[in-house]
Amino acid sequence: MNREMTEGFQKAAPVGKHPPVGGIEDVITFRLNVLVSIGERAGQQWSEKMFGLSLNEWRVLALVKARGPCRASDIADLLFMDKSQASRVIKALLKAGLVQNLPDPNDGRAVALRATAKGEKLYGEVMAEVLRSNERILAPLSREEVEAFSSTLDKLIAHSRDLLEVRLGRQIAR
Repeated sequence: MNREMTEGFQKAAPVGKHPPVGGIEDVITFRLNVLVSIGERAGQQWSEKMFGLSLNEWRVLALVKARGPCRASDIADLLFMDKSQASRVIKALLKAGLVQNLPDPNDGRAVALRATAKGEKLYGEVMAEVLRSNERILAPLSREEVEAFSSTLDKLIAHSRDLLEVRLGRQIAR
């Protein structure tokens, strides 16, 4: 970005809590996206190589294990996935025998998902690697910094979900 554009942007930028911005690389949400993208790239490699799962398959399995039985629409909301993408991932997990369909306990007409014994076993193996990976990522931070970062993320996620619900005009699964 040239100097004139940078100066013009800084003059036009609203004054608030955000640290000074000289360009897109200084925007907090951009920086968070970079962190997520790095994790996605690394995670996709180890999840497929070590466990034969895509990251989306792992995430769906993990949420079904944590929240099961649960509906596919809730999983799609929790992962901010469109329903067709969630459906494809769920079909792959069903085919692999990692999740199963059963009647929804809250609505007998609907279908819910639950992890199978095979899915629960794989969940334990993958979660152990996820925790090891997270420890490597968090290594440069003190325990206090990790706790503060986690608390800050909780606040930002809750607030961002609230904002998204207003934009969508509907509640999303939490």
